[in-house]
Amino acid sequence: MTEKQIKHFMETHHRKTMREPAKRLRAAIEQASKKRCWYNGWKHEGDRAEYGILYDPMREFLSEAQFSDICEMCDFLLAKANAQIEKSNDDGDCAGQARYWMEKMLKALMKCEGSLAEKIGWLEDFQKRDIYFLADFATTMLDKKNTLSQDDWSRLADMKIEKFRNTPKVEDDGISDNDIRGWLDDKASVDEIEAALRNAGREDEITPFRRSILGRFGNAEWMAEALLADGQTKEAEAWFEKHLEKAPVAIATQARMRGFAISRGDLTKAAAFDAEAFFDNPSVDKYDQLMAICSVGNVADAVRKAVFRALETGIRPDLEETKATDWPLPIVDFGRGIVEEPTPSFELLAELAWREHRPDAALSYYKRAVAQRCKKERVEACAFDWSMADRIALIWPEEAIAIWEWIIANSTRAWQSDYDNIDRALRCMKPIFFVSGKAMAFRKKVRDLIAKNKKRRNLVEALENILYDRDI
Repeated sequence: MTEKQIKHFMETHHRKTMREPAKRLRAAIEQASKKRCWYNGWKHEGDRAEYGILYDPMREFLSEAQFSDICEMCDFLLAKANAQIEKSNDDGDCAGQARYWMEKMLKALMKCEGSLAEKIGWLEDFQKRDIYFLADFATTMLDKKNTLSQDDWSRLADMKIEKFRNTPKVEDDGISDNDIRGWLDDKASVDEIEAALRNAGREDEITPFRRSILGRFGNAEWMAEALLADGQTKEAEAWFEKHLEKAPVAIATQARMRGFAISRGDLTKAAAFDAEAFFDNPSVDKYDQLMAICSVGNVADAVRKAVFRALETGIRPDLEETKATDWPLPIVDFGRGIVEEPTPSFELLAELAWREHRPDAALSYYKRAVAQRCKKERVEACAFDWSMADRIALIWPEEAIAIWEWIIANSTRAWQSDYDNIDRALRCMKPIFFVSGKAMAFRKKVRDLIAKNKKRRNLVEALENILYDRDI
């Protein structure tokens, strides 16, 4: 007999030998998992799972089972146990029993003859289907990956690539949990393939692999990582420019593209990326970064003027739909999609005006910011209010007092009573009243607050401490 015939004969004989043990174990699993379990741990009553009937069939099965037999039985137990867990309410009892027998089979699987790479690959795929953590023990087994040789890693990479290509694409509509899980499984599979290729010393195959599955899984940011890792900077930038409108680009990618522009000396394009980042989420730090690069490119004055107008109107000057005629930077489109309603940023304007030593403009912007906030149903004092009051107290004490009074008025409302804010505001106001000779007016103000809030004992106590100069 030839070696092929001998192998076929041995496989046929093994299948016949395992037919009955596998049949008995499947029947036992069916019987144990068909029960709908429920259990009240407080009253110690209910109907619990009985996986103890698997003992004899499991011992008989594992005594002769090979790698493929155990893989099939693990899949069978996982499917049945998952279905039972979903319809049971027994504080995890049936899951715990199923986990015990799953661990027995996984230990036997690792002792079987066969390639360690093949076992590792199967375990990683199996864990993705294990939504109730019945195969937690597999995590310790996967630590053996550290012992794989380069040849083993190469075999593992080839196995995973073949399986990935033969697995149908999951159409993710963003609605079904199964769709989301399928997308995550795809992502995990790709990460595992790339890790296996690196450990096998086949890094040069990662970029071609990503290109081959781009239509199924990839996007601009993901593809850029491979191109940049290969040192293909120009190709990465060209690829981004070609696909910008097809997928929104992450912040990290915007930073990369800004770096591309700076490296080739195109400061105007780099400033355009900074402008995009600023208008997407305006802040003082982003404004400083934008103006720093614009000053080098000699467009700082025009950009500053356009930025202040945009913050005041809420209309961006850097979009095709709303581009300002005096906007000196190029347009960069990051697949933004629907443009949001214009929203002015008066608080940021006030901060920028104060930094430019224009307190009158800062106060004007602050008042407009408060008016904008007061359009909401509920308004709370924030750090910006305290900061503005402290800044203008020496210039316009009456305006600072008006801000503190506004904070007090908002802090005494029933739904958001904030006694700490009231105490802090009054203590800020007190020196100004006393220095200007209006101590009686201040005391009257505090007494009026006490009279209006007689039922709030804690607040009355705090107000009396201020009124009678008590130390707290």
